[in-house]
Amino acid sequence: MGLLQEALPASTLVVAIDPGKVINRVWLRTGAAGELVPPLSLPVLRPGLEQLHRLVVDHAGPARPVFAIEATGGLHQAWMRELNQRFPGSVRLFAPSETTAARAQLGSRRFKTDDRDCAPR
Repeated sequence: MGLLQEALPASTLVVAIDPGKVINRVWLRTGAAGELVPPLSLPVLRPGLEQLHRLVVDHAGPARPVFAIEATGGLHQAWMRELNQRFPGSVRLFAPSETTAARAQLGSRRFKTDDRDCAPR
């Protein structure tokens, strides 16, 4: 069974990433503790990736972290490659249509808002 079909342990660190041209929006949560830090805007360049790496190392429990990245053309590729090297097998890509479908299921037909899309359900 694949990772997307099974429940994650409550202690698993889930890192949601919405890539942008200049900054990436990032959320860190676990099922047990909820939001670990306020939502972040990290630069897409190496300093942003290094900051994310430090946060993940500081907050990850015994289970490997899971990175959920919205596939956005080419914007997600650099971080996806680097995170796959640092945390092998931990990156999952999601199509923008999956975010749209989840928003529709919740009855949220408002304008797209990244913070609302990644809020706890």
